[in-house]
Amino acid sequence: MSWRGSGRSSFRSRSSGNGGSTFSGGSAGGPPLIVMMGLAFGAGLIMLIVMIASNASAGGFVAAGPRPTAIPRPTATPRPTPAPAAAQPTRPPAAQAANAPGGSNVVDETPNRTIEVRADPNALAFVEKSLSVPANTVVRLDFINENNLGVQHNWVLVNGGDDVAEAVNTAAQNNADGLFVPPPDTPNALAWTAMLNAGQTGSVTFRTPPPGTYLYICTFPGHYLAGMKGTLTVTQ
Repeated sequence: MSWRGSGRSSFRSRSSGNGGSTFSGGSAGGPPLIVMMGLAFGAGLIMLIVMIASNASAGGFVAAGPRPTAIPRPTATPRPTPAPAAAQPTRPPAAQAANAPGGSNVVDETPNRTIEVRADPNALAFVEKSLSVPANTVVRLDFINENNLGVQHNWVLVNGGDDVAEAVNTAAQNNADGLFVPPPDTPNALAWTAMLNAGQTGSVTFRTPPPGTYLYICTFPGHYLAGMKGTLTVTQ
């Protein structure tokens, strides 16, 4: 019995049958299966590339661009601050404007002589009840209202005696807006100081009238009638 008998071995006949092997093709003369799979894969890959290219050309894919820059919010422009209005000069009330030195003999000149008159601290009276000055002399009179009564006083020189002083005093009583000083251009009112509070000093500069005797009074209501007066003698 010999191993080398006639004919092919059974293994060889099975592997070369009609069905063929898995990687040798399905029928006699056909392409191997692995080649067909490769062709199918390649065809699918080509179709995918074509689809991607078509979508890209049709706008299906939008290339990512730079992000839009956020628009800054508008900043409110500060309004310019208007310049403060120029301060207007404060005008004194009419009463204060009227309550000032005055008289027909008042002058704006350098005085040749200064005299002083004071209010009685405890009475409605002047301490100096008589004065003497030369005629045609520029005099500055300083009136000091130092009193313990807390009342107002002034000094008014009139061109005459009691009859003239009464008329000047009446005109001053009617000038309440001027704090009871004689109104401007009051006849026979030669010179007067402002109405002064207790503790104040007021001055008036005037030219003395011709030689003679003249009365000076306080025109605050009731004071002249209470006897607050004096005599000015003008000499040659």
